[in-house]
Amino acid sequence: MHGFAFDAMHDEIVVTSPLAQAVLTFKGNANGEEPPIRVIQGPHTQIDGPPNLGNDRVSIDPVDNEIYVPSVPSSILVFDRTASGDIAPKRVLSGRDTQFQAPGIRGMATVAVDPVHNLMVVNHQNKLLIFDRTASGNTKPLRVITGPKSGVATISSFQIYAAKGWIVAGGQGGFVGVWSIEDNGDVPPRWKIPVQELTGYVASGIALDPVHKEVLLSCAGQRARPRDGIANAVLTFSWPEIF
Repeated sequence: MHGFAFDAMHDEIVVTSPLAQAVLTFKGNANGEEPPIRVIQGPHTQIDGPPNLGNDRVSIDPVDNEIYVPSVPSSILVFDRTASGDIAPKRVLSGRDTQFQAPGIRGMATVAVDPVHNLMVVNHQNKLLIFDRTASGNTKPLRVITGPKSGVATISSFQIYAAKGWIVAGGQGGFVGVWSIEDNGDVPPRWKIPVQELTGYVASGIALDPVHKEVLLSCAGQRARPRDGIANAVLTFSWPEIF
């Protein structure tokens, strides 16, 4: 499994199980060989896994009680947070107008929700696709951030800082940038940190720490290994401007 999410509001951990084509929910204090409290699994779920490399990411919206699962061939599946068993998604966002494309969405598309502004953002094929949170079917995005000036890249995760309406995501050439949820088109980031230039690493995961006004980045060595030869690292930057 590559994807998991922590629901601080309900103290639950949500993880994908690609081999089992399932989404598992555990208690926040789960430890050892402990069974999940809920399992979404079965043909009605539309969750796919190997060999199609689906079910690689998962996101949680604890405010609106929803779980988001990018799936193949090119769709976003939305389930109730408390769903369990062989249950159909409550919404499916898919179709030509969404700008989702296979095979790029397989294991690569990531989703984040802004419950304050009622938006969903999908990072896919070097684009930030901004939808109404409840969008379903073959729906066009409200806005799309992409292009050479924007430098948007597709990486393993990104974050929305809903309090300020910021999208914090990866960029071409190994930078991490900040865009507004109101941005559209080929717009440059409001701020950026040239992570690869400064450290030799390329970020694969992003987490925000508003309390200490920091951004934490997980870096996988197979993408770009720095001169010290250490393959994997977690980097922390102070970034008070965005908080």
